[in-house]
Amino acid sequence: MNGEKSLLSEISERYDRIILSQQQTSDGVLTLWVSAVNILLFLRYLKYEISRPFKMLYDLSAIDERRRRLRDKSLPDSDFTIVYFLTSYERNEDIRIKVPLKGDYPSMMSVTDIWASANWYER
Repeated sequence: MNGEKSLLSEISERYDRIILSQQQTSDGVLTLWVSAVNILLFLRYLKYEISRPFKMLYDLSAIDERRRRLRDKSLPDSDFTIVYFLTSYERNEDIRIKVPLKGDYPSMMSVTDIWASANWYER
């Protein structure tokens, strides 16, 4: 890493209080859970303020968690999960951000002001 901070260390210095959980994944991509009330602030940070930013929204999806039987109890409880997959070309690194949502008809704020391409996914 040439003396550079790890991505998690860099994020934690500023936003440790808003990270709900870190999820271990088989693909090794840093995966953080962030509440819906903090997501826009956090995504703006990742795109505009962090060193070597995550300029590309690679994927945006949602997961219906209501019938999931084997759920890791250390992760936030949710009926639905929004998943943002971001890429930083400068870092040659990806990050996955998950947002837990509760209720039968949850809603999320749009991120099209951060990534215009989100318009396609949010439809």
